Amino acid sequence: MNVPSAYLTHLHTQILSALSDMRYMELIRNRISELKPIAKDLHSKYQKYLPAFFFSFGFLLDIFTLGEVDDLSNILILGFYLLSSLCILSLELIEAHEKDYKKSWLNRFFKYRDDIFHFLCGSLLSAFTLFYFKSGSVANSFIFMTFMMTILLLNEVQLFQKQGIIIRSSMLMLCLISYLTCIVPILVGTTGPFIFYMCIIIALLLSISGYFTLTYINKNQTKNLKTLLIPQLAVGFIFLSLYAFKLIPPIPLSLKYIGVFHSVERVDGNYRTSDLTPWWEVWNNGDQLFKARNGDKIFLFTNIFAPGGFAGKIYIHWLKETKDGYKTSDRIPLDITGGREEGFRGFAYKSNFVPGDWQVRVESASGLEIGRINLEIVEDKSSDQRSFKQVIR
Repeated sequence: MNVPSAYLTHLHTQILSALSDMRYMELIRNRISELKPIAKDLHSKYQKYLPAFFFSFGFLLDIFTLGEVDDLSNILILGFYLLSSLCILSLELIEAHEKDYKKSWLNRFFKYRDDIFHFLCGSLLSAFTLFYFKSGSVANSFIFMTFMMTILLLNEVQLFQKQGIIIRSSMLMLCLISYLTCIVPILVGTTGPFIFYMCIIIALLLSISGYFTLTYINKNQTKNLKTLLIPQLAVGFIFLSLYAFKLIPPIPLSLKYIGVFHSVERVDGNYRTSDLTPWWEVWNNGDQLFKARNGDKIFLFTNIFAPGGFAGKIYIHWLKETKDGYKTSDRIPLDITGGREEGFRGFAYKSNFVPGDWQVRVESASGLEIGRINLEIVEDKSSDQRSFKQVIR
């Protein structure tokens, strides 16, 4: 039988390539074997820094990859992280040990479960912190984020590490409530006190169910109260207190833009704003120094993100600064609908005003602050022709 020389050459090349690949894979396996002791040594040496590293890594990852709160990928990924964190904490609560799983893949998982938990919670809390930051005004978001960061920092303090499961249980409850307050308003298409309280009730019912299930398994009611139920009830109470004082940002709404103008007009589906502020004053959003003449109106233009299917009201809250602080002048309702990627655009105007320092707050129907802008109104006695800068938005 005559075999073509070209076929023999091709076969020879394939054999040599396969042998080369085998030698290459063997080389890789040898290198991995050499690196394993080094990796174990590094893990042992820097183990106490790993939780902070995994949390920081998760936070940075979300900064660069996180989209809007209603993105399906965010909902699914954060839900997976939350469920995984719950599984890890459950294993710790039922006092499962590595030695119980010598013949299972869980054996390797147990060695790194704390690192994995911190990575997952770091990703969850960093995502929710960013959502809260985008949703509320700087003042309100700062207060709430301080609360969130305090819990995270307590977990890194050695004094509290002895009570680590209590801190981790609190962190998980914080993540659960934050997830529900993000997702439930998106699902029902509105927000408000009833929706918020419903989220808290769902979270507390899950916590109570977990407590009774755990008690049925380990028969240790006192420990379960201390490590699971009481810390999680405390987190729920803190959320309720912050909401009562209107310190929680109104997720899933968020302010994308706010500005003060001499006029706002609807033009071909867009809005045309007119202001007198020089182009180089980039720190001002429109006429924050409002030079008012007789007959002028002050227009507040805003751009608010709302999820698809969302419908509700926001309020444009005008406040005048007095010697006793800011006092309400008007609170004008504005109907909004969600679904527009660039955000819902709308405006309100005020014709009755006096010179002085003012503040305009954009608020949800329940009074939670979405954003604010300060302005100063001064009387313009000039009769010169004014040249307005116009922008299509």
